[in-house]
Amino acid sequence: MHYWKALAFLRSRLALNQVTQLSLDELTQALGCTRRNAQLIIKKLEKEGWIEWQAGIGRGNLPRIKLIKPLHKVLQDQADVLISENKLDQALLLIEADQRDAFLVSYIERYQSKDQGEKNDQDILQIPFYRGTHCLDPIYVARRTESHISRYLYSNLLRFDPRKNTFEGDLAVDWKRDENTWFFTLRKGLKFHDASSLEAKDIKTHFDRLKVADHQNSRLFSCIKEVEVLDPLRLAFHLQSLSAHLPALLTDTPAGITKEIKNDDKTDIIGSGSFVLTEQSNWLTRLTAFEHYHGFRPWMDGIEIWNIGDKAKDFKLHCDLVHPHPLAEIAVNQRPEFEQKVQWEKGCEYVLINANNNRFLAFKENRLLLQALLKALGVPENILEDKGELVSFATGMLSIPQAPPYSLPKMEKETAKQVAKKLLEKINRKHDPREGSDREIANQDDNRLQILTYQLPQHITMAQYYCEQLNSLGLACDYRVEEFPVFSRNETQRKADIIISGEVFSQELMDVSWVGWFKGCSALEECFNSAQRAWRDHQLEQVFQQENEMVRSTLFEKMEAELVDKGVYLPLFHVQQQLNQADTLNPMELLANGWIDFNTVTFKA
Repeated sequence: MHYWKALAFLRSRLALNQVTQLSLDELTQALGCTRRNAQLIIKKLEKEGWIEWQAGIGRGNLPRIKLIKPLHKVLQDQADVLISENKLDQALLLIEADQRDAFLVSYIERYQSKDQGEKNDQDILQIPFYRGTHCLDPIYVARRTESHISRYLYSNLLRFDPRKNTFEGDLAVDWKRDENTWFFTLRKGLKFHDASSLEAKDIKTHFDRLKVADHQNSRLFSCIKEVEVLDPLRLAFHLQSLSAHLPALLTDTPAGITKEIKNDDKTDIIGSGSFVLTEQSNWLTRLTAFEHYHGFRPWMDGIEIWNIGDKAKDFKLHCDLVHPHPLAEIAVNQRPEFEQKVQWEKGCEYVLINANNNRFLAFKENRLLLQALLKALGVPENILEDKGELVSFATGMLSIPQAPPYSLPKMEKETAKQVAKKLLEKINRKHDPREGSDREIANQDDNRLQILTYQLPQHITMAQYYCEQLNSLGLACDYRVEEFPVFSRNETQRKADIIISGEVFSQELMDVSWVGWFKGCSALEECFNSAQRAWRDHQLEQVFQQENEMVRSTLFEKMEAELVDKGVYLPLFHVQQQLNQADTLNPMELLANGWIDFNTVTFKA
C-alpha cells in the first residue's frame, strides 16, 4: 500500500513536468514508513517511468523530483479495485479529499445498479447517510441511529413487543421476581458472533462492565446491586431500587449483551444479535446476517449505511432508503418510486439551564428569569423555512403537535426587554450562597453566558439566535457547537450555562424513554444540583410503586412539569421524522425512532 500512497502523495504534491525540491524525510513521513522503504519506492517509481529523481548534492541541497506522467487514472482504477475488495478506507486514501464524496456517490451508483439479466446473489439494504456512525459498543451508545443499529448487533435478555404490549424472552426463556431479586433462565445453545458459547457468566461480565463505565448509560443501571451466576444457564439480579422497572430496563440498548475480545492493539466488542458488524469505517457501516442467530433469521443478507456527507440529502439513485431528507428537496425532486413516510417524533427539542456553572444561576429565581427571557425570545422563523424538517411548538415531551399551518412562538420584544433588565440587575450584583450576602462583581467576564449545542442545523440556528438576542439585550454571551461524543462529555457540559439539546422517545416502552431521559441524559445530569438529583431519585421510586402504566405516565409528565417550575428545563418544539422508502421494498411502518425494522424488511419479488 505504501507504493500507492506514494503515487497519491506525489499527485497532490507535484505539478506535472515541473521540477520540485522534495526531502526524503517529507516523503517518509507522508507514507508512514522507514527511509529505507521510501528510497526503494522512489527507485521503483523511477524505473516505471512515473518520476525523474535527482539526489541533492552538497550540504543543504534537497533532492529534485519531476512528475512525468499524470496519475489520476491509475489511482482511480486502483481505488475501484480496492473498494470492490471492501477495502474502503484504503481506496479513499487514493482519492483527493475534496473529491471523496463524489467518488463515493459514483461508486455506490455503479455498485447498486442492477443490470438487466444480472443475478444478485445477496439481498443488501443500502442506505446513504449524512454522517459516519459513532461507537457501536451499546454501553457507550448515545445517539438514535447508533442505538437502532445496536439493537441488531446485540441480544438482550428480554424484548418488548409493542403490538402485544408485553415482554418476551430474547436470550432468556423464563424469568420471575421474588421481591427485590429477579431470576432468569437462558436458552440453550446461545452463541456469540465468534461462535463461542453465551452463558450466564457472560451476562454478569457485561453488566459488571456497564456498571463501572464512565458514561451516562451506567447511571440507568445503578439500581442493580449485583448479578449472581447460579449455574451456566441461570442467574439472578439483586436490586437495590426500582425493582419493578428491571424488565423494561433489560430491553434498553445498553443492556445488549457484549463480549470483549482483547487483541494486542485493540479491543473488539461482539454480540449475538441477528446481524454481525463486519465493517465500520468513517465511510461505511456494514452489517451481515448472523447465520446462527437464536431467533428468526433476517430476510436481508446485509445492511450497508454509506456516509456520503451532504450528498446523502440529494442522493436517490439505486438506494433503498433516504434518511433523513429535506422536505423542500423532496417536494421538487422526489422520484415517483419513493414513498415518503412521516410521523411526529415523541420527545422534543429543549433548553436546559445549568445551576452549577455560573454562581448566580444557582438561585432558582435567577434561573426562572433566564427561562422567562428565553421563552420571550421565541423561536426564529427560519427554523420552519430553511431547515428542511417540519417543527411544531412543544409544551412537553409528549405534547401533541398542532395541525397545519405550523407556527412557533414569536418574540415578545417588550417582555424580553423587561425580563432582561431584571436579569441584568441580578447579574451585576452576584449572590454568594455561602456568605448569604451580595458582593460586587469584580470581573464581568465571570458572568458571560455560555451556550452549548451539537451539530444539528436547528440546534445551531437556536444557539446563534439566542446568542445574538442576548448580546443585543446587554447580556454577554458566547455559543459553542460540539460534535458527538465531545458534546455529551461531562467536562464539556459542566462549562455551559444554557444547553440546547433534544430527546427522541425512540422506545415503544415509554417507561424506558422517561427513565432514560431523567437518569441517562448527561446534559440533564450536569444541570441538576444535589437536591434536584435526590428529588429525581425519590420521584422515580414513587413512580414505580404504581402498577398501572397510565398512572406512571401521568407521574412522569408531572416530574417533567416540575423541571420547568425549577427553572431547569424549557421545551421548544417537536420535529417531524422523515424516511423515504423505494418501491423496491415492501411497505414498512416507521418505528418510534424513525427507522424501519431491519429484521423484517424485504425486497419485492
